[in-house]
Amino acid sequence: MNISIDNEWYETFFSGLNCEMWEKAVSAEWTTQEVDFLLSTLAVQPGAALLDIPCGYGRHTVELAKRGFTMTGFDISVEFLQLLRERIKAEQLAVQVIQGNILTAEIPGSFDGAYCMGNSFGYVNYEGMAVFVKKVAATLKPGSRFVINSGLMAESILPNFPKTGHYVLGDLTMDISNSYVVEESYMATELTYTKLGQSEVHYFKHYVYTLSEIKRLLERYGLRTIAVYNSTEKQNYTLGDRQIYLVAEKSY
Repeated sequence: MNISIDNEWYETFFSGLNCEMWEKAVSAEWTTQEVDFLLSTLAVQPGAALLDIPCGYGRHTVELAKRGFTMTGFDISVEFLQLLRERIKAEQLAVQVIQGNILTAEIPGSFDGAYCMGNSFGYVNYEGMAVFVKKVAATLKPGSRFVINSGLMAESILPNFPKTGHYVLGDLTMDISNSYVVEESYMATELTYTKLGQSEVHYFKHYVYTLSEIKRLLERYGLRTIAVYNSTEKQNYTLGDRQIYLVAEKSY
């Protein structure tokens, strides 16, 4: 794939059939399982203030709000946040929704925990990720925790790099073409969606970081890694595992 992908690809990526795919791809059972894991690792009780960043259409945000947590969802996608606001209104949930770019927008409030789920950690280069981590860390109370989930850490994706993929979700199909830019350590992806004769093509780049790079970055802003799992079942993460669930605690 020889195409230039803008560094700000994420500003317009989450729209159209791309949003529909994400809604269909994850079951309610999986969301419940991840929320149970979050509550266990964040070590919080109902009433605690939690930050979901980026929150997408808010599958974790909504479930946690139903369980009595004070939720703030932050995302850049207007379409995703519209879906979240509609659900909040329909279910009469008290959730603060913030639309903005994490690199430039402020995050108001102070939180008892935060999380970044679903491959969102790595949308920008190292300097940008430092801004992201610094901002999140600044909102966390001492002793609170930050959970990061990704399937695109170096130890996960590089041992068996996926060049292509094909998925069918009801009447929606998704075809994936991946390449790896060695000089800058990011994965460049072309996604082609097809539904009822309609097609859309979306592109994204995802910077690939090693576990040690992430731990050092977190430590720079007072977030000490206390656990690294390969699943919500809390098994230790090892080379080649498909997912990583990292738990960090704010020390100051």
